[in-house]
Amino acid sequence: MSHHFDYPTDETLDITDAYCFAGAGDRHGPRTVFGVNTSPLNGNPWNSTGYYELKIDTDGDYVEDITFRATFPIGADGAQYVQVEQLTGAAATNRKASGRIITPPNAPVGEVVECLHGIKLFAGPRRDPFYNFIPLPVATTKALATGTFPDLEALLPASDSFGNTSVRSYVLEVPVEITGRGRVHFWATTAYFDTGHNTWVQLQRAAKPNMTTFFDFAGGSAKVADYNASAPTIDLVGRPAHPATDPASGIWGQVRDDIAAVVEAGGTYGQPPHRFPTARAYGAWAADKLLPNVLKFTPGTVAFWDPWCDVQNGKGLSEDIASNIIKMVVNQDFSSGLEPGPLLDHFPYVSPPPPAG
Repeated sequence: MSHHFDYPTDETLDITDAYCFAGAGDRHGPRTVFGVNTSPLNGNPWNSTGYYELKIDTDGDYVEDITFRATFPIGADGAQYVQVEQLTGAAATNRKASGRIITPPNAPVGEVVECLHGIKLFAGPRRDPFYNFIPLPVATTKALATGTFPDLEALLPASDSFGNTSVRSYVLEVPVEITGRGRVHFWATTAYFDTGHNTWVQLQRAAKPNMTTFFDFAGGSAKVADYNASAPTIDLVGRPAHPATDPASGIWGQVRDDIAAVVEAGGTYGQPPHRFPTARAYGAWAADKLLPNVLKFTPGTVAFWDPWCDVQNGKGLSEDIASNIIKMVVNQDFSSGLEPGPLLDHFPYVSPPPPAG
């Protein structure tokens, strides 16, 4: 539930979640799943003119070294197909560049497709695998905006607001020969072509849960015209030399100061296991855990994302990620009590969509 609230005009380009975890390894080594979900709640068809991109940084500089760009052209027969380009090096950062097409001609939507280099592809409607109870993130977002402390327990028991809803999933399973065996950073983006300005415009960027919904980057102290249009390299701009005490700016400063206001209001910044002498010091710790907004993952390892418990390794499909991000905001252990829905034990791992109606 990374992006359900920052809803753009074109919901077919709206990212709901990005995820990264170990796939089924083979005799050649580990395989990593990189995926993004779009079109929340009803899984509307792909935008035939948009870009859906999975971006992978392999050298730790938070700049993509590999981009898997999916497009969904309409064929002469009126059917929609999927095409994926693999762009590397400088081309991976350039939406005007072209890469090597790894899909066969007229690759079908809604089916598993074998691509070049041993890559598996699925792009089609799926059941939303991520679960959440909308009142919880709503209360957390309000607390961050107002500097108050949310009474989350009063909202329980929870029910899954996304149960039996559909998304569009674009999922790749990539051999380790392509990514390398070292830790990678991953995020997903969508983009559209602005004909008036003759350029591609990034519409959304997603990795860790709720970052753009919890923090009003466009209207708050970060003074970022459009966070979703930016890149991970901007996320640490404004972090001061003494992060626990000095004034800060930019995205990092806003995350620190918004969280600091919440734990100040709740008096939780000095509570175990993360004891800090001031609310600002806790906020700095939390901002460093949450930014830059990328998923870190080591191929072949077990994915789990819970930074409050000092674990950040990918992001799986069965984790209570909504509760895990709320922990970071309030500095208290918290769980919605919800359980994951059905998943597949094989590629593409995300379950078929629920029956219509």
